[in-house]
Amino acid sequence: MAKRANPYMEDYIPQSKVHVGLKQFNNNEYRLKDVYEKTLDKLYKGAKKVTSSDIVNACDTQTIRKDKMKQLFLGKDGSLLHSGNIVENKPEAKLCSCGGNSEGQCSYCEKALCVNCQHSCSLCSLTHCSQCMLMGSESSEVCVSCYG
Repeated sequence: MAKRANPYMEDYIPQSKVHVGLKQFNNNEYRLKDVYEKTLDKLYKGAKKVTSSDIVNACDTQTIRKDKMKQLFLGKDGSLLHSGNIVENKPEAKLCSCGGNSEGQCSYCEKALCVNCQHSCSLCSLTHCSQCMLMGSESSEVCVSCYG
């Protein structure tokens, strides 16, 4: 027996599922405008915190770079300045998770490792932490990069 006809066919509107996530909700024109304004406010507030004596001292101690590139800085009014002080990222002394002084780092996850926590891969001979090492054939230690 065939299906009977739908009596409401003239009023029928096909429906489809539409997923609206948080990303789609936030990517509207007004929301992006608010984010842009907040970002500019934070930039200007950060530039206002710099005193004029910091800028003068930075001009006196300019660093000479080998690649002849110059660093631009954001002024108090939002303009770009060609003078300023480049902040060097000095690596701080990291401790191993066991508490020992770090002698190296894991080649996969870059976690600080002491001599006791370093494991050497039997295939690539790089040092890894115990979480990035797996037991290979013949009970040899193999890193997650080489395993497979």
